[in-house]
Amino acid sequence: KKVGVIGLSVGQSVSLTLALERAFGEIRLADFDTLELNNLNRIRSGVHEMGTLKVVNTAREIAELDPFLKVTIFPEGITKENMDRFFTEGGELDLLIEECDSVDIKILARQKAKVLRIPVVMDMSDRGCMDVERFDLEPERPIMHGWIDHLDLEAAGRPMTNEEKIPYMLPIVGTETLSTRMKASMIEMGETISTWPQLASSVTLGGAMTTDVYRRIMLGQFKVSGRWYVDLDELIADPVGAEPGSRETSLSPPEKSTVATTGDLGRKAAAMPIPPSVAQELAIAGALAPSAGNTQPWHFALENGRLNVLHNGIRSASRWDPDHLMAHLALGASIENMSIKSVDLDIPVNVELLPEGGSSNLIASIEAAHGARPIMNERSKQLAPWIVSRCTNRKVVNPSELPSRTARALEEVVTMDSCCTLRIIEDRGTIADLADLCSRSEMVRLLDPIGHHEFFKNEVRWTPEEAASTRDGLDLATMEMTQGQLAALRIASDEGAIRLVRSWNGGKALQRFSRTGILNATAIAVVMAPDLGVKSRLTAGRAAQRLWMEANRLGWSVHPISAPIFLTHAKHLITDLDKDLRLELDEVEKSMERIFQGTGTPLFMVRLSPAGQPSTRSLRLPVEDMFTIYKSEN
Repeated sequence: KKVGVIGLSVGQSVSLTLALERAFGEIRLADFDTLELNNLNRIRSGVHEMGTLKVVNTAREIAELDPFLKVTIFPEGITKENMDRFFTEGGELDLLIEECDSVDIKILARQKAKVLRIPVVMDMSDRGCMDVERFDLEPERPIMHGWIDHLDLEAAGRPMTNEEKIPYMLPIVGTETLSTRMKASMIEMGETISTWPQLASSVTLGGAMTTDVYRRIMLGQFKVSGRWYVDLDELIADPVGAEPGSRETSLSPPEKSTVATTGDLGRKAAAMPIPPSVAQELAIAGALAPSAGNTQPWHFALENGRLNVLHNGIRSASRWDPDHLMAHLALGASIENMSIKSVDLDIPVNVELLPEGGSSNLIASIEAAHGARPIMNERSKQLAPWIVSRCTNRKVVNPSELPSRTARALEEVVTMDSCCTLRIIEDRGTIADLADLCSRSEMVRLLDPIGHHEFFKNEVRWTPEEAASTRDGLDLATMEMTQGQLAALRIASDEGAIRLVRSWNGGKALQRFSRTGILNATAIAVVMAPDLGVKSRLTAGRAAQRLWMEANRLGWSVHPISAPIFLTHAKHLITDLDKDLRLELDEVEKSMERIFQGTGTPLFMVRLSPAGQPSTRSLRLPVEDMFTIYKSEN
C-alpha cells in the first residue's frame, strides 16, 4: 500500500507507528519545515537534529526501525506544482493522512483526493478527534463533510491573510466541539502561550488512532465517513463536579416582564390632558433611546392625562448595575427623545423628574404645556429627525481631526438647559490611557462568572433570527467585528474555558475586543455631572442623548465606552467580587480619577469617529409591550 502523510508534527507519530507495524509498501512524506526547539515537546527526536528538515528527520527515524521500507520525501512540502507527483508518481496513493497547518493545502489536497477517489484521514490532536472522508466509496461526497461548501473554495488556492483564513479554519476545527482546555489556550494565545498548543501525549494518541483507522480501511474493515472523539478527559475522569477555578454563583437570567402600575392613580388629573394618539407617538420616540446592552428598561403609561415614564427594573437587572446607574442614564435619554418629539409635534410639554408622591419606579411625569423656550424649540427641531436616525456605530476606522466648530456644537447641546458639562479629549496619549482602562474593565466583566453569563447568555444575540425574535440585546452584526474577533468571541463565550483562564491568572487577551476601536477614535467625549444622584443621572442621560444626536447630525459616528465608569461605581456595591478583579478595578478607578480630576463626575463616555453608516442597527420591542393606556383615558 502507498500512503501519503502531509505535515510532520502529528504526522511523524503516525509515520513511525505505521512503520512499526510495517503497514505500507511506500510512504510519501511532505513538509517544508525544519525541526525547532519548540517541536521537541511532541516530535520524537533529540536536540542534535534541530535545524534538520522534518521530512529528513522522520525518514531517518523510519530507516532506523526498518531500512527496507520505501520512503519518498517532499522537502518543499505540498505545492500546486508537485501535488500530482505526490499523489500519483510511482502509482496512486491508497490513502492520504493530512496533518498540515495550511488552510489552502488542506482544501487543495482534499480536492485532489476526491478527484482520484482516495480516502483522507486527519487527527485533530484535541479530544482525540479523528476525521475520515471516504472519497473512494463516496466520490460525490463534499470535502470536509460539506462544512465549507458555502465558501469560495477556489479562493483557497490564492494567498490569504490570517484573517481571510478564519472562515475556512473554523468549520474544519469545529469551534463548538473543541475541548474546554483548547478554547482556554486559544484565548491565551499571544499572551501566555506563543503558538497552537500540542503535547506528545495527544500526538502519540493521534499516531495510534490514525494507524488503526488506516489499517482497517486498507483491510476493508471500516467503510464510513465522519468525525469521532476518543476524549480521554471524558473517558478517564474524576466524578462530575466543579471545574478548576469555579465557584457557585446564581446565574439565572432575569425574567423579562413589563410594569403593571405606576402607583400614581391618586394624583389629580392634568389640566391639559395629553391625547392617547400623541402619548403613543411620544412613547415610540422614547423607546428609540439607547440603553446599555439594549435592555430597553422603560415603560410608558398614560394616566390622568399625564404620560408617565417608569423604570422597568426587571428588564435592566444586572450584577454590574446594582443601583441602576446605567438604567437611569437610558431613562434620561428616553425622556429627552420625548421632549424633542413633543416640540416636533408642536405640542410642548413640561417634564417633572422624580415626581413627589409617585411610586419608586416612577421616573418622570410629562404634561402638556402652553409653550416652550425658544432655544429648545429651535434646537429640538434640528434634532427631531435624529430620534430615528441616531445609532451606535462600532466600526473601526482611522482617526481624523475633529473641527473646532463641531466641538463647540457638541458642548452647546450638552450644556443647554443642563447642569452637565462636556469634556472632549483629543490628546492621543490620554486616548491611549482610556483605551487601556476600558479594555481592562471589559476584561473584568468577562472574567467575573456572573458578568460573563449576563453578557454571553442574556445580552448577545448570536443570529439574525434570535435578534429578530427577542428585539432586544446586542445583535452580533452590530459589533462590527472581524472574522478573527468573532471567532475569539465565540471561544470566550465558553464558561468552562474562562474558568480555566482564571485559574491560570490569565485573561489579558480579552482586552483586545475593545482596545483597537478606542485607540483609533478621533476623540473621546465625556458628559460630566455635578454628582451621582438620580436627578443628575437622568439629566446626564438627557444631555448624552443630545450629544449623540448632534454628533450623528454633523456626520460623526458614536460608540459608547462607559465601562470604566459603570464598573468602578458598581464595585463599591458588589460584596462578592473576587479579590483580583476588585484590585484590577481599584487601579482603573485611580487612573480615572487622575484623568478627570477637578472636572466633575464622569457619567457617560463615547468615542467619536468618521465611520459612516453601521452595518446593522439594534431592534426595539413593539410599542404595545411597553406602552399602557389606562381605561380612564379611553
